[in-house]
Amino acid sequence: MSLEDIARLAGVSKSTVSRVINNDDRVRDTTRTKVQAVIDAQGYMPNLNARALVTNRTQTIAVVISNNISMFFDTSQYFPSILRGISEASVQRDYAMLLMLGTHNEDDVRFTRRIIRNQMLDGVVLVSPAIGHPIIQEMLDTDTTFVSADRIDVDNDNVNYVTVENVESTRTAINHLIKLGRRRILMIAGDKEIIDTHDRVLGYKLALNDAGISFDPDLLVIDQYSTRAGYEAVNHLLDAQVAFDAVFASQENIAIGAMNALSDRGIQIPQDVSLVAFDDLIEGTETKIGISTMRQPVVEKGRQLCHTLIDLIEGKVSAPVRKALPTQLVIRESCGGKEN
Repeated sequence: MSLEDIARLAGVSKSTVSRVINNDDRVRDTTRTKVQAVIDAQGYMPNLNARALVTNRTQTIAVVISNNISMFFDTSQYFPSILRGISEASVQRDYAMLLMLGTHNEDDVRFTRRIIRNQMLDGVVLVSPAIGHPIIQEMLDTDTTFVSADRIDVDNDNVNYVTVENVESTRTAINHLIKLGRRRILMIAGDKEIIDTHDRVLGYKLALNDAGISFDPDLLVIDQYSTRAGYEAVNHLLDAQVAFDAVFASQENIAIGAMNALSDRGIQIPQDVSLVAFDDLIEGTETKIGISTMRQPVVEKGRQLCHTLIDLIEGKVSAPVRKALPTQLVIRESCGGKEN
């Protein structure tokens, strides 16, 4: 079965069939539907090598997670959720998705070269890129089409990202705790090499300043996005007799660790300490007390990252594309108050 055969059965020209296969916008919907019906009925599979020669595209994108591979395989649901969204959108757009992970044994420069030199890729989705990682500048220098899942603080029109409102979301969470009467709010933040961490810390400080509460550096712990980080931070402050009446955890895993530490020390949530987290990716049945969270639409972020990248690849949009998706404060038992 050839393009000529499909064109003859559909009653259209060979060029029209080619445009349908390559998702060209110049084909009318009725014609596209008719041609696609013939393609499906005949089980036609286009020659990808031939199509790549015509379009100069491979229909393949890479999802690059440059952080240590252990972050991908920890208990967080963030990476599986964002990959789900990217995968769903790539299937919808008829693109293959290649996952590339950083490892213990490969330095940043070698990892960057391995991606940049890959001739199979039309573009890249960067997930949680470390601040200053060489891959960012290398992709800019080589005009690689890419979209980041985090804000990239570089003054360059080729920087594209789809993220969430990290600063304002954190302000909202802290403001809610302040309205509940909490004044000594401990923030346990994640990896300092990820810009989301810095944005959430900024939101925390701005909310305190808005309420006339002095920032206490003892109440800011920057560690890792892990259950261990939450557990150790709470125990360290309790051992040091640093008083706090609320916890803002910048990820639900951190929140679970903090909750476990408080429980082990006989401190009640929310009576003694209120708690709010970020993400809302963990099923409520996984914790004894429902965790109040700033819900970020991670799966939808993945979808929009993929669609944005492919739109850039296909020339349907122009750089820079910069989106900040909204979040939602979800109130459960852990903070001890209703949303105002």
